[in-house]
Amino acid sequence: MAQFSMRMQVIKRSAGRSVIAAAAYRAGERLRDERQGIVHDYSKRGGVEHRELLLPDSSPPWVQHLSREAFWNAVDAAEKRKDAQTARELRIMIPRELDPPERIRVVREYVDRAFVARGMVADVCWHNKTASDGLEQPHAHVMLTMRPLADGGFGKKVRHDWVPDPSGRTLPDGRPVMIVSNADSWNSNEYYERCREDWENIANDALARAGSDQRIDRRSLVERGLARMPEPALRLAWYLKDLYGGMRERFGQFQAARHYREVETRAKAAFDPAGPVAGKRDEPAKRAERFFGWFERQLARLSPEPEHQIPRHQPPKQEHSHDR
Repeated sequence: MAQFSMRMQVIKRSAGRSVIAAAAYRAGERLRDERQGIVHDYSKRGGVEHRELLLPDSSPPWVQHLSREAFWNAVDAAEKRKDAQTARELRIMIPRELDPPERIRVVREYVDRAFVARGMVADVCWHNKTASDGLEQPHAHVMLTMRPLADGGFGKKVRHDWVPDPSGRTLPDGRPVMIVSNADSWNSNEYYERCREDWENIANDALARAGSDQRIDRRSLVERGLARMPEPALRLAWYLKDLYGGMRERFGQFQAARHYREVETRAKAAFDPAGPVAGKRDEPAKRAERFFGWFERQLARLSPEPEHQIPRHQPPKQEHSHDR
């Protein structure tokens, strides 16, 4: 059955994440982080079916022939703050009812209309793995720039503030109704909801062309009047499979098996909805951000720096408590 699933997250240095590592992992390529002097090699990673770097029509000459490695290093170099937000990532589930060429076409059409046409550069990677029901699980990872392109670099981030409604509307308690100051902001909830609606329409049009009677629906189960619990959006075992593969390649089968149970325990702690503060549960978005931050830090540790090679059979170091 075709399902709607879309998750947006921000890649930020304050969470210990690298935009080059994220791009390398999603593309299944070997990319060097020039700022940190680290090579992230995921060239042996399976499941990546196609990858493209999509540029706006008005892109300046300096960016038009850059490789994925050169482009994301330019993005990283443009951010000076140690807590900078370097990219936004969108993960989209693609209806398995579409054939492989149509999956590429429909995601490309959506990304171009919703993001690239507004001035963002999109790095799109089409993945396909086996779902829990044994069938295909096609999906796409879309990494998006936070700044528009400019001559010789990048412009200012397209943000917004909350300001009182110019029409003078007020709430029942007398406070002014607040609205978004910049209707073209890339960060507003209204824009994200339009993106969700666009994907629903484009994917359903593709399903209709394919002769399928399946449709995706962005509405929640409550809005659709369905009385069942939603399935978990994060499948811990699915991500641990990738992490175990990296451990096995780095340290060998014996050491990977020896330390896997401890890694699984730490992954569950990062995935725990209770959150890092006792007695306080995380919101789903915060929970996802914490888990993916932890997950990508472990992948980065499995990609050794060229200046500090680690012997193949040396066991992984113990984590510090603040990385949990």
